[in-house]
Amino acid sequence: MKNQIILALSLAVSLMVTDLSSNYKWLYDTDGYRLPMKVVAADSAIVISPIPDQDSGSHGPRMPGIIPISASYESLLSSVLLTFTSNLGEIEVEVMNTTTGDYISEMIDTQFLFATVPITMGPGHYLILFTLPSGRQYKGEFDL
Repeated sequence: MKNQIILALSLAVSLMVTDLSSNYKWLYDTDGYRLPMKVVAADSAIVISPIPDQDSGSHGPRMPGIIPISASYESLLSSVLLTFTSNLGEIEVEVMNTTTGDYISEMIDTQFLFATVPITMGPGHYLILFTLPSGRQYKGEFDL
């Protein structure tokens, strides 16, 4: 009987590991621990693009630059997950549901190269704006 329980537990653990590898992705917390996150169909990457500097005076073609911010919506957390290529300092993140007009603004410290912005404004079309300490701005759009 004891061996049957051990075998059943062993099988359950192996099924869980299989399930984690196929239906989950890993999220790393600030201490380096891996946390499983369920992949949901509504989860998606948010394309971030720079907002052209209106005061630069240069209107010719430019070399594409590296976007220092990556973003994705995670439905399990009802949040936008942000990752940064380096410590950008304290940045302002503004999120607006253009369907309802709801708006939030947060100051985010980027020293840990990771942050979350809770989205509790319900379904709609969203605009997200990032303003760096230098004044450089980036934007993205997504739908819930």
